[in-house]
Amino acid sequence: MCTVSWLQQPGGYHLLANRDEKRTRGRALAPAIRECGGVRYVAPIDSDFGGTWIAANEFGVSVCLLNGDAGTQKSFPSPRRSRGLLLRELAWEATGADCLLSLRQLDLSPYAPFVLLILEPDRPAILTEWNRERLTVDPAAQMPLTSSSFDSCGVRRFRVGEFARRASMAARVDPTLLYQFHASHGTGMDARADAYSPCMHREDAETVSFSWVVVTREEVRFLYSPSAPCRCSPCEQKLLARAA
Repeated sequence: MCTVSWLQQPGGYHLLANRDEKRTRGRALAPAIRECGGVRYVAPIDSDFGGTWIAANEFGVSVCLLNGDAGTQKSFPSPRRSRGLLLRELAWEATGADCLLSLRQLDLSPYAPFVLLILEPDRPAILTEWNRERLTVDPAAQMPLTSSSFDSCGVRRFRVGEFARRASMAARVDPTLLYQFHASHGTGMDARADAYSPCMHREDAETVSFSWVVVTREEVRFLYSPSAPCRCSPCEQKLLARAA
């Protein structure tokens, strides 16, 4: 997972996520309504390891995963469990606080470094980070979030700069601006654009899917594109009624 943004609104929010992967990875299974602990949630599934990078449940709680610092990952032995499996253990929680509590109680030692975003209606976003030594929590996360194994700092500077550029020219940050950011390749004069942009294309890797979660007081809507957002608008949709 590489680029994530969100927008809080009364009673809900928008959560947008580009997934970047090596071209050799298998195609993910499309989002479907699944169940854990009697709670329904929507998530795509990684066909290689069985986990997911984003999930939204009927309580309006979403969890979204990004890889942790690439340098930190190289300094530890290979992980024993896919990070995406974590989200399937957290997808049934009724509140962000419950989700964070469960995460703190889990044994995280088998997992490579990760960043985990927790969103729920009418509450600030919660950002957690695991570096294979300790779990830290930022209760006031700022977006956009990015991750990349390729020039991590350079990619972050480029994407955050592109978001700031777009936001500075807009009257307000709205869902349309976020979508256009996720589908963008930066400025046309920048030769790095395709490799560093939110919608990323390199010889060895690219943006392989786009997810857009829309939570309102009445429902949870999960929109999905099985390709880069510059090529394909979200064409698959799953709906959940909000639970009381």
